[in-house]
Amino acid sequence: MRIFYLFILLNSLCFGQNKENEFKAEYYYNKAFEILNNTTHNALSEELSLEALEYSNKAIELNAKNSKYFRVRGTTYFHLKNYDLALNNHNEAIIIDSTNSLAWMGRAIVFENTQRFELAEKSYIKALEFDKDSSAIIFNFGLLYSKWKKIDLSILYYDKAVKLDPEYTSAYINRGDIKLKLGMYKDAVLDFNKAISLDSIDKVSYNNRGLCKFYLKEYQNAILDFEKALNINLGKSFNENFDTDKYSYNNMANSYCYLGNIEKACEFWNIAIQKGYVYKKEWKEIYNIEDPNELIKKYCK
Repeated sequence: MRIFYLFILLNSLCFGQNKENEFKAEYYYNKAFEILNNTTHNALSEELSLEALEYSNKAIELNAKNSKYFRVRGTTYFHLKNYDLALNNHNEAIIIDSTNSLAWMGRAIVFENTQRFELAEKSYIKALEFDKDSSAIIFNFGLLYSKWKKIDLSILYYDKAVKLDPEYTSAYINRGDIKLKLGMYKDAVLDFNKAISLDSIDKVSYNNRGLCKFYLKEYQNAILDFEKALNINLGKSFNENFDTDKYSYNNMANSYCYLGNIEKACEFWNIAIQKGYVYKKEWKEIYNIEDPNELIKKYCK
């Protein structure tokens, strides 16, 4: 009888310990999820990524049977640009729970960012199978097709994303960017206007709207947008992954040049180069933008 009671006691202790571990694991998962859910333009600083990794590791150490913990760790590794470990963790999440749509989407994002577009498309299709009304998955189809140079499909999916979620800021930004590259400047301005109405500190949209206005020969209004973009600081997560300032300075210089203010143009061309602006020859054809180094030689003394 004593042995029987001891067995019950030990089982109770084990059950209590397991419950405590599950509770702690969920706490660490929530901490990691909170970090990953507060990205800036879907980007995260290395510091925050490492913090999220620490939390997700602790969650898995305490409970290695929960699919979402591996999904979060996979996303963290993605932000750290360790794509192999990101893919491994998303795959593990899917093995545990084949219906984890976020893990399928995370897997697709890894494939997309390593130029394996067909595999990305298949994983997005699986993700959508388990979350049919997800505007995020639809948005990511748009991003995939843009990188895959399937522009008509990309616009189609961005259209679908904003229909599902009229306040999906990133969809307006990305659709506007495509229209900008296609020379649809007035239509692109409408998308950037919408994005700015949803997020008044959207640095990317101010810069891109300014570029549209430059092409529309609204040079003074373009300069105002470039100045707004330069005055917005979105912090480490943005700055470590994007560098729009050097482009804003160069675009502003070009605007001043067309206004005949060569002194200001020279000032901002030099700042752009100091900030690390490197001209690519194909930009002449794509954006009709000249090399600032050549412009400085031509106009500046």
